[in-house]
Amino acid sequence: MKKRFKWGLAAMLSLLLVVMAGCQAVGGVDVGKAALSSLDVKSAMSKQTVSLQLVPADGKLSAEDQKAIDLLSSLSITIDQAITQDLNHASMEGAVQFQGKKLPFHLAMDAKTLNLSVEGMTQPISVSLEPETLDPAFAVPQMNNESVIQMYKDMLGFLLKHTPNPSKISITSVNDTVNGESLSLQKLHVEIRGDELAGLAKGFLTSLSKDKEGLKQLITRLYDTYYPIIAAYYAGVPGMEEDALTSAEKEKEIALVADQLISAVNEILPDFDKNVNELFEGTPELRTVLGKDTVLSLDFLLDSKMNIRKQNMDLTVQLPANKDIPVKQVKVHSEAETWKINEPVTIHPVDGSKGFWNVAPGEGTPGEVLRHLDSKSELYRLLKNDMQITRKSFDMYAEDDPTMMLVPGYEPVIVNNTLMVPVKHVANQLDAKLSWDKATKQITLTEDLTGAKIVLKVGSKQASINGTAEVLAEPVQNFEGSNYVPMRFITKALGAQGHWDAKGKVLTIERD
Repeated sequence: MKKRFKWGLAAMLSLLLVVMAGCQAVGGVDVGKAALSSLDVKSAMSKQTVSLQLVPADGKLSAEDQKAIDLLSSLSITIDQAITQDLNHASMEGAVQFQGKKLPFHLAMDAKTLNLSVEGMTQPISVSLEPETLDPAFAVPQMNNESVIQMYKDMLGFLLKHTPNPSKISITSVNDTVNGESLSLQKLHVEIRGDELAGLAKGFLTSLSKDKEGLKQLITRLYDTYYPIIAAYYAGVPGMEEDALTSAEKEKEIALVADQLISAVNEILPDFDKNVNELFEGTPELRTVLGKDTVLSLDFLLDSKMNIRKQNMDLTVQLPANKDIPVKQVKVHSEAETWKINEPVTIHPVDGSKGFWNVAPGEGTPGEVLRHLDSKSELYRLLKNDMQITRKSFDMYAEDDPTMMLVPGYEPVIVNNTLMVPVKHVANQLDAKLSWDKATKQITLTEDLTGAKIVLKVGSKQASINGTAEVLAEPVQNFEGSNYVPMRFITKALGAQGHWDAKGKVLTIERD
């Protein structure tokens, strides 16, 4: 129980960094209402900037660490214009900046498709959002957007209702400009320090423990939103079908869950301070991360309708001194403005005159990505040289596999002093496409980066690379259902190198 509490508390303290304030009115302004009003925005136009700064740790840094810090600290995102037309249509135009370079981008989406263009692409990316085109795990009926928004409102309202105000929170009247228009606004300033979070968490739990009815209402909203989706997903799956609960059964189950949650909270509260101290003693680094130098500062400028028209955010996270961490502070700064709230606006579609690169979520190998870029563009250089998306490295163990994959198809074997490796596993790791002709027992591989064709045949030493004949040290052979090929041949053919540690029985395969 104590270990679970510590992990749960750490997660809760982190979550509270993004909670604006409690439900208490400040200077006559209902803070909770102002927070919830953002979820009532159906259409709007906005702009935003986000920048990152890493403060180097004291002492001399390695050239590699300094290079990484300089690169990340130069990173910023500018959204020149974001348009929300309705719940299903949005577009965004802006640029990513790094090391003095600028990469403009344009994103647009509707209920069916997300399109993205970045300067340097030969074609924009198009990702289908249709349920039937997604992974089966996601191919379920979509939640009604209104129900999702109402669920978020209920959840946020519940959090705000029970979260105490931080020590620094204030309201002042100001005149400011939003998209060039001068406005009279109310400025809500909120500042939360890391060393306040434990107290805010305790206040939240104390208040929650006294609100069984509110908790029941929240659980009911979550049930009503998600149960139809879960039921539809498991419909027809043997042993997983369940009859819908009657109203009485539903009310009884929800009351039981609420009682269990409140009981768990009441079990935590008496020893809360003691467990917090034990958490810090067991993980002393948290005293720095959740100390006075970790600060979230927020400014929200509200109009007379409680709409957030402008916001500024500064987050500083203090990191513990550690020889393995070359950074002592992470700083994030953001500014945003919003206008035309709930007025008619129209999104800007991505230019598809050159066609689209249709790609499924999670797909797109390094080679495919680079082939859709102009090789002279900054984007190509960033991905290929700076981010090194083509670099691969993985280990294969002949004995004592720490990855628990010491099974046929994942381990190297030695045949007549020749190191053999499973073709399918190596191909998957290096993003090569594999096809198998059962009738001829022929294996064809397509190398990801160059498109080279490698042809192998089970039982034969004859192979070819782009039509050029090669002779293998040992024939392709099957071990316990997996086809194996000499390591030196396959790694070279796929643009990689293999390093065999004979003493440790470990093969490392790398590709630059």
